[in-house]
Amino acid sequence: MTNLILLNSGYFLVFLALAIREILWLRITITFGQSTLFTYSMLNGNYNIAFWNSVFVIVNIIQIIIIYRERQQLEIPEEVQDIYESIFHSNTHRQFLYFWDQGKIGFVKKKKIINAGDIQKDLMLVLNGTAEVKRGSTIIAKLERGQFIAEISYITGKSASADVVVDKKLSYMVWNRQILDNLRKTKPAIMEKLDRILTLDMADKLTK
Repeated sequence: MTNLILLNSGYFLVFLALAIREILWLRITITFGQSTLFTYSMLNGNYNIAFWNSVFVIVNIIQIIIIYRERQQLEIPEEVQDIYESIFHSNTHRQFLYFWDQGKIGFVKKKKIINAGDIQKDLMLVLNGTAEVKRGSTIIAKLERGQFIAEISYITGKSASADVVVDKKLSYMVWNRQILDNLRKTKPAIMEKLDRILTLDMADKLTK
């Protein structure tokens, strides 16, 4: 009777797991099912089946730990909380912090940082200070904290249509294209969200 209960319980839990859409609970349920089948196999001397169920249990436990850690809510540092909430809120805290750590902070003073006709290779975001977008001597826009610099050129791969000049001081975050290309391969979910952010930002600027 015990063997029968273990066998049917194990297969029922595996079957039940296939009906669960939430990946964490699917993993947990199937782990209990395979653990039950492992116990049944050991009690009946089916060591080969027991071995494979133990492998499945170990793999699923590892995946459960990974999923749980990824879902743990990390705190966003206060100094970039506003940037996360206004721009990157579609990312989880963990995704945002991982992406943010791939960039570097740059500083410039009284300098033209983008020349009209240049192709913008890196992604830049204003942290503090302002930058003026100029076409000739005419100021067509001012870039402030939380705004991307020449992202249209970065997205399209075409040359910038205006100069970007820093009149006083500017600090900015920069991600070079090689890092972003690597992220596209290793963290596609982060880059898909970044693409949407940049597309919406570009559309907003083009309609103004």
